[in-house]
Amino acid sequence: LVAIIQTLRSMVESARHDSSNDGCAAFVLCLVDCLLQCLQGILEYFNKFAYIYVGMYGYSYLEAGKNVMTLFHAKGWDIIIADDLVSNTLSLFALIGGGLVGCVGLATNAAFPSWLAGFEGAASGIAFGFSFLIGLVISSIMLSVVDSSVNTVLVSF
Repeated sequence: LVAIIQTLRSMVESARHDSSNDGCAAFVLCLVDCLLQCLQGILEYFNKFAYIYVGMYGYSYLEAGKNVMTLFHAKGWDIIIADDLVSNTLSLFALIGGGLVGCVGLATNAAFPSWLAGFEGAASGIAFGFSFLIGLVISSIMLSVVDSSVNTVLVSF
């Protein structure tokens, strides 16, 4: 959400510079920019690291959000948390796990074609799709533990 608001602020900033001749439009754009800046400041405190901070230290959620952002700013880790590559990597592994389970579903359909005999031409697609979804959900659940662990290590150190 913060990235969307930053994009909107950039668009408003660009429009402010483009419409510098019109006083009313510049005033409205200035108000919109101010509102977006306030919203961005508030939304920075709502993040997944605040939950970890609440669990570790027992602060209220908003206080934990403020403290964790202060911690990351002090350590210079703003860019590290902005480029959260661990979650993207784990999502890719969840997709790979889903694909592997989908292939097992295809092999099961080939070994036991009577299980999906009523679907005739679509049996392979149904076997793969259903197995893929099961594998994706199970992989995502298991890898969310790893994601939470990495986030806890970032907050702890």
